Amino acid sequence: MIRYIVKRILWLIPVILAVSFIVFGLMELAPGNFIDALQSDDMTPEVRAELIRRHNLDRPMIYRYGLYMFRLVQGDLGVSDVTGISVWNTFLTRLPNTLILSFTSIFIATVIAIPLGILAARRARTIVDNAVTVFSLIGTSMPVFWLGLLLILAFSLHLRWLPSGTFDEGIRSLILPAVASSMILLATATRQTRSNMLEVLQSDYLRTARAKGVPEGAVIRKHALGNAWIPIVTSIGINLGHQISGSVVVESVFAWPGIGRMAAEAVRARDVTTVTGTVIMTTILFVIVLLVVDLIYAGIDPRIKAQYISKNKKRKKAAPVVALRRAPVDASAAGIESPDKARPADIEKQDPEVIEPEAADAESVKAENIAEAAAGGEATLTAPVKDVPAKSFVTRGSADFEAAAKDGVLPSSGGHDDSFYIKRKVRKRSQFSGIVHSLKRNKGATAGFIILAIMFLLFIISLFISWESINSMNAGNRFSSPSLRNPFGTDNFGRDMFLRTIYGTRYTLAIGLGVVAFGAVFGVSLGCVAGFYGGKIDDTIMRFTDIVQSLPSLLLGMVIVVVLGQSLQNLILAVGIQSAPIYLRMTRASVLTVRSNEFVEAAKATGLSNFRIIFTQVLPNGWAPIIVTLSASLGLSIISASSLSYLGFGVPVPTPEWGALISTSSEFARNAPYLMFFPGVFIMLTVLAFNLLGDGLRDALDPKMRRSWQ
Repeated sequence: MIRYIVKRILWLIPVILAVSFIVFGLMELAPGNFIDALQSDDMTPEVRAELIRRHNLDRPMIYRYGLYMFRLVQGDLGVSDVTGISVWNTFLTRLPNTLILSFTSIFIATVIAIPLGILAARRARTIVDNAVTVFSLIGTSMPVFWLGLLLILAFSLHLRWLPSGTFDEGIRSLILPAVASSMILLATATRQTRSNMLEVLQSDYLRTARAKGVPEGAVIRKHALGNAWIPIVTSIGINLGHQISGSVVVESVFAWPGIGRMAAEAVRARDVTTVTGTVIMTTILFVIVLLVVDLIYAGIDPRIKAQYISKNKKRKKAAPVVALRRAPVDASAAGIESPDKARPADIEKQDPEVIEPEAADAESVKAENIAEAAAGGEATLTAPVKDVPAKSFVTRGSADFEAAAKDGVLPSSGGHDDSFYIKRKVRKRSQFSGIVHSLKRNKGATAGFIILAIMFLLFIISLFISWESINSMNAGNRFSSPSLRNPFGTDNFGRDMFLRTIYGTRYTLAIGLGVVAFGAVFGVSLGCVAGFYGGKIDDTIMRFTDIVQSLPSLLLGMVIVVVLGQSLQNLILAVGIQSAPIYLRMTRASVLTVRSNEFVEAAKATGLSNFRIIFTQVLPNGWAPIIVTLSASLGLSIISASSLSYLGFGVPVPTPEWGALISTSSEFARNAPYLMFFPGVFIMLTVLAFNLLGDGLRDALDPKMRRSWQ
């Protein structure tokens, strides 16, 4: 255990070096510097030259980075280029506020999510389960900044129950930002708990515990939940790390004095020292949180704890291997006169692994029928009672019996209580048709497809809307309420918000599809190379992936947009770089499970190149989890891009991207709340549609879930 902890801590050194170099280099590449932000009519050329000399801006970037790292080794994060205050002192001042907000939101989400997930799992496929599922899907589809603005509008501006921001009123100031920050984690943890509890509740040991008379509360609390903790803790731990490192959105909405807001202000001011120091410290906190989560695993599951023990200790503690031989059947000891006359029950006393002839025949007949169905496209299947679906077991005189007699498919004899088996024909489906059939039967996937179809229709309509029509101003029609003429009202310039919202559809869909294309090109390609070749190539790619994932995603996106400039293409690039490691890891995992199969070895023996083997043999057989990941991440990409636009790092004004529309309308929330309401609804519905389709694809590609829909 200690060796593992030391190894993880030592890994921080190369991570810090790489993260600091990436952030420092990107900020140096950004046009301008902090002096431009301080430029005024009173600043003389002599004063400007003195500032440049004092901050070594006339020296090469490598020199400044080396000087910064020399101070960092001594424990000095430097002083702010803008304010001249120590970055370390500012960080320590802001850190408690961020930790309070993060832990409070985690507490709220955990206390609500786990009981909800257990309730939904225990009442699966009921109205309670459906209500919890809808709630969790809406929670994961709602942008945090939009939810925060709605909470301020309702509880602060109208009801006047709670303050709208800052930290002036103690706990009362904490409630709204904590609730907004906890929503995504609450929805994610609820779904995670439900999914894992569904698997655990069907286990044999739970039935055994109930048969022994264990109270149902103890069965759920100790046995079921105890064996479903690992994925739940993983979800909570990862979200806590993201809460600490990516709290910039919530802190900006509620003017919360935390490290996220501190970093955003530093990026806007081109304060390289503050940005670099903040990113380094948040990266360290993120790695520490993940380390604590791994250690919690060991406390929950002793099997995981055993993996942390060094190999030498394992050898010392390993029990001696004793060779066991299967003893022959002793007929005389079993009371059998002759082995030839031995009955199956008598032999079973000596060897419980012996299968009775009747069972063996039934299983062989069933296997032959299934093989015939797979080979010929259809076959007639008969099976014992326990293997026959409910619809195949009919009673004389029933509708199914009469229908079978009418079709010429008569039930076979041998049923109980005048019941019969219907010999059903099994029709072979291709994998694609099976997936389509499952998606049709899935109501959530159907709803998601309908919403996306409407969005694509609006996208086509937006192509016929001119740029002049969405930006034409009418001072006499400012802040017009929603009506038949202006369904979404008008903004402070009298512009029609309905046309601007419809026009923004093209940006949102372009962002989602562009990010997926970027992930498919880079993430999937590098994942294939890493998983197929392994060795040093795999280690190099994965270590670089770890470094990119250690960077706070929104801060990295802000820095990239500042360096490259505000545009739709740069916004797609900024979000795509954040999501590429997810695609890479999933692709690598899929390739690792496929590359050792026999058909891959056969392809190598025929002389195919590695490139053809990867993209014609390996990747097509591992597409399922990759497709699910790509579809599920579409919604997250849209939310990330909208968050950057809300913070002012997205597409430039006056482009009517939905996040930017909410940002510009938030200052008029008291008198014209409809301005930010409709763009937020469009974001939520689009993300919800992608989430529903992602869940449907996951179920369709999982044979067990696919059977449940059929």
